[in-house]
Amino acid sequence: MEKLSLTQDLEYLAIFSLVLILPKVLLRLKVPTGITALAIGLLFGFYDPSIKQDTLFRFLSQIGITSLFVFAGLEVNFKELHEDRVYLSKYILKSTVALLLVSWGISNYFELNYQNSLILTLGILTPSAGFIINSLHSFDMTKDHEYWIKSKAISKELVAIILMFIALQINDLKAMAISLGFFAVLLIVMPILFKFFFKFVSPYAPNSEVPLLVVLSLICGVISKELGAYYLVGAFMVGLVGSRFKHEIFKDKEESIFTSLNSFFNVFLPFYFFFAGLKMPLKNFTWDAAKIGVILLLIFVPLRIVLNSLSLRYLLKDFVTQSYRVSLSLMPTLIFGLVIAGILIERGEVPTVYIYALIVYTLISSLLPTILFNFQKNKQVTEGQKP
Repeated sequence: MEKLSLTQDLEYLAIFSLVLILPKVLLRLKVPTGITALAIGLLFGFYDPSIKQDTLFRFLSQIGITSLFVFAGLEVNFKELHEDRVYLSKYILKSTVALLLVSWGISNYFELNYQNSLILTLGILTPSAGFIINSLHSFDMTKDHEYWIKSKAISKELVAIILMFIALQINDLKAMAISLGFFAVLLIVMPILFKFFFKFVSPYAPNSEVPLLVVLSLICGVISKELGAYYLVGAFMVGLVGSRFKHEIFKDKEESIFTSLNSFFNVFLPFYFFFAGLKMPLKNFTWDAAKIGVILLLIFVPLRIVLNSLSLRYLLKDFVTQSYRVSLSLMPTLIFGLVIAGILIERGEVPTVYIYALIVYTLISSLLPTILFNFQKNKQVTEGQKP
């Protein structure tokens, strides 16, 4: 292996320092860490285009995204979903119908085939559950609000992952059958593997649970990508299976495992955003992309807020207080939006201007809760100080 030059060493040192530290520093200004890491990637991609081919950052980004989605899968509480199945099933049905109608409209307006239109629409309408859950502490929500935000975000992301899987493989039914067979095997083998590990390995190897989950999510994520799906599908499946058995398998270690896994993906997830930024040439952020992105924002943010608020007011009649706060908290699409943008770039079938319009929309919509909640808080403080 060729020895790194001093220049490359210093560049790596600068990147690791900036990606791991600067996003935390800018949290003081309420800037989400993902957006800061993405901006760092954009700047380094402009400064040194050759770094886009660096396999180290690609691998770190894979660890970051798969760790996040195994965590999101583990967050699924089947007992709570079952208890609220009537409301959530109505909510999912309404959201799916809205998504399919929007996809049809986008297909006609932008002259895209329905498959690509559906993928693009998923990027516009799907809240990023992991990002939202990780941001809840800064939104000053009540426990009831947090519960419904998590439930709605996770349920919509679950449906979106299923629809994304179908959309990506609908043209190759053989590949879809192979992928479904792989996930069926996961459903059978994974619980056995978990039980074996936690009975015969974990008691003699403390703190080995998180490495197991990370490695499994990375392996299954890479396999699902090779099968024509995407990393997050396999990783989410690992977390989903684990969530079904977590009370039985994890037992007293459940809380510590969640804390450790959360700390792990908080270290590696910024590299996903950094690598995503590396792959986005600044020249593609054109005025046309910005204008279309703002138009998408003006159309779909109000639409999503209205639909979410109506579902809370009319489908869940005893939960009407400040429903807009729950709806606004569900606006961030940062992770899912960037994933969809990356998929569309790889497919090469959607005009670049639409993909970068989606990225503009994603960045702004993900900042909205932070901006508006802080504005509201500052307004309340100012009004409270008036004589």
